[in-house]
Amino acid sequence: MLTLTSVLALFSLLAIASGLFFAAKRINIPYTVLLVLVGIILVPVVSLPGLEPVFGFLDDLKLSPELLFYIFLPVLIFESAFNMKIRHMIESAWSITLLSVVGLLISTIAIAGALYFLLPLVGLNVPFIVTLLFGAIISATDPVAVLALFKDYGVPKRLSLIFEGESLFNDGTAVALFLVVLAIAENGFHGAATVFDGVLMFLGMVVIGALIGLVMASVFSAALRFTRSNEFVTVTLLIISAHLVFITTEAINVNGIFGLHLHVSPIIATTVSSLFLGNYARHILLPRTDSYLSQTVELVAFVANSLVFLLAGILFATTQVNIADLWVPILLTIVIVAIARIVTVYAVTSPLNRSKLEAPIPGSWQKLLAWGSLRGALAIIIVFLIPEDLTVPGWEFAYSVRDFVLALTIGCILATLFIKAPTIGMLIRRYKLDDPRAIDRAHEVDLGIYYLLTEQSRFASQRTRGFVQDSEYKLLKEQLADREKEAYVRRDALLEEHGLKLFEQSLHLTAIDVEEHYLQDLYVNEEVSERVYRAIKGKLSLQREKIEHAQHEDIDPSLYSDRKDVFDRLVAFMQAPFGKKMMGHDPVERLEYYRAQMIVARKALKTLAEMQTMYEKEVFMPEAYEKVTAKYSKYKQQSAAKLDDVLAKHPDELAPYLRVLAARSLRSSGHRAINYLRSRGIANEMSSHGIETRYSVSALDRP
Repeated sequence: MLTLTSVLALFSLLAIASGLFFAAKRINIPYTVLLVLVGIILVPVVSLPGLEPVFGFLDDLKLSPELLFYIFLPVLIFESAFNMKIRHMIESAWSITLLSVVGLLISTIAIAGALYFLLPLVGLNVPFIVTLLFGAIISATDPVAVLALFKDYGVPKRLSLIFEGESLFNDGTAVALFLVVLAIAENGFHGAATVFDGVLMFLGMVVIGALIGLVMASVFSAALRFTRSNEFVTVTLLIISAHLVFITTEAINVNGIFGLHLHVSPIIATTVSSLFLGNYARHILLPRTDSYLSQTVELVAFVANSLVFLLAGILFATTQVNIADLWVPILLTIVIVAIARIVTVYAVTSPLNRSKLEAPIPGSWQKLLAWGSLRGALAIIIVFLIPEDLTVPGWEFAYSVRDFVLALTIGCILATLFIKAPTIGMLIRRYKLDDPRAIDRAHEVDLGIYYLLTEQSRFASQRTRGFVQDSEYKLLKEQLADREKEAYVRRDALLEEHGLKLFEQSLHLTAIDVEEHYLQDLYVNEEVSERVYRAIKGKLSLQREKIEHAQHEDIDPSLYSDRKDVFDRLVAFMQAPFGKKMMGHDPVERLEYYRAQMIVARKALKTLAEMQTMYEKEVFMPEAYEKVTAKYSKYKQQSAAKLDDVLAKHPDELAPYLRVLAARSLRSSGHRAINYLRSRGIANEMSSHGIETRYSVSALDRP
């Protein structure tokens, strides 16, 4: 129940968390670690005689199961899943799946078995079902602190994705497994029947949860098509989607559906729904909406993470469990959990590497996966799902099962946060995982040279206009010249080490960035349909991956889809029975497709040419520039020829639509004029809307 002091505590803790964020950056320790540490210290500090009357309200806000499960958890799942690229996940699907399912089972059983046999050595005869409960709880990994460090150090994207993917999916599987074990603890073990029911319950929770997530995500996607013009409504729908899916699924667990009593995983449902919305429905959004959404989701996740870890620290400091009496079993448990993680990682990744089902996981990655697994919010949430009055045969201790499991969980969380998290950076540096890829370095050098040439040109212009004094101009010009020289030295070193192909790849990626930008403009201006936009976007994504894997000679411009477009293919499969034609059969779609291809190729050529010839020095390496622009000239010519062919075959059918396209193209010029006025402060949102409403030619926008 919320009270005046608990509300005051909520906003005070948020203010503290904001300050700690800056402090963590200054003293260079993980933000989540600092939050927990301050939460632990906060309780005894505010209890001091002089401070208690003023700050004693801070522990009035409790980390309740409901607050964790229904408010914070859906936000954290949504933020992670919504921003995860399904195409990249497919590349590491085996490692993510095996770590999050098989690895979870191995870890759970290893921890449970080791504790069952070793705890009696320190005087605790704990029933196996309790150690199994703890094993399921503590095997779920938390990537928050690790991924923040990965972002700071710039580790390989695939390694970061495996960490995040494992954590995202084992959240759902860990809770499902825990609930199966909890059901056995409450109802007893009855041999093969219990095992069969447990397996059936586990599979049902996962499969039905995934289906519910897909169905609800489809409903939200349909709603987004109607609200896409209003970013506030769109962002609100997406933000609340996680909570609606999560709570609806939990309501099905409690009340059943259509008379059936089901066990469904709300975490799996929310994960699948958020993945679908982030990878399929996100294309529906306008650019300004997507940008606004990204900032909003990041803010909401920051608030949720901050409160969870700060309140966790307060919880640890105020728990009724006498941890001092259990320090020996807690220490033993910490060691067992760490060893179990090492065993799990190598038991999964070593056979996977030998099977060659996907790109191998290097030894340095295996070490980081084994050491860098932290425990956090989810473990606390699951512990609170254990009933306070749970009793199991053979439990003879003064404290409850939940209190005992909570004590072990707190010990493991603190150990991973205060021992593992601060040392991850050292491991990253030791194994040189913070070195960016060669293609990223080449891309940065090329754009860095363009940046420096632009700076020099503008600086010279400012001096000519009298904005800069001669003394300052001379000093800063020398510094710019030194930076430029350094950039060329770095580029020469990369050229000598990797050859010209690297810079072709880099320049091709730049061209794809330009294509994607102008493709989005065409979509916003309704010059391409959603289906055509997805098709070209898929083609560009496929080309980007080929280039990043040094397979740019294998690019087939006619391909726009592959097995990684999971949700696009699923939607196409579901639409097929309703007579939805495959891409390419409709003349209007073909017209849009080839016209858009021609436009974005031309824009890429124009942008690269402007950058290359804007200054006295060339930005890109001439040989790489000639090869890439030759390819794009060919792409443009091929698209233009195919466009002419479509127009020649369907002149009467396409004539009305060509008038529509002409009006929409003209309207895009109006948008550019409005954007120019707004960027200079000449027009605001209200006056811009009035100008567009009164003077646009949208009335012609009809076939």
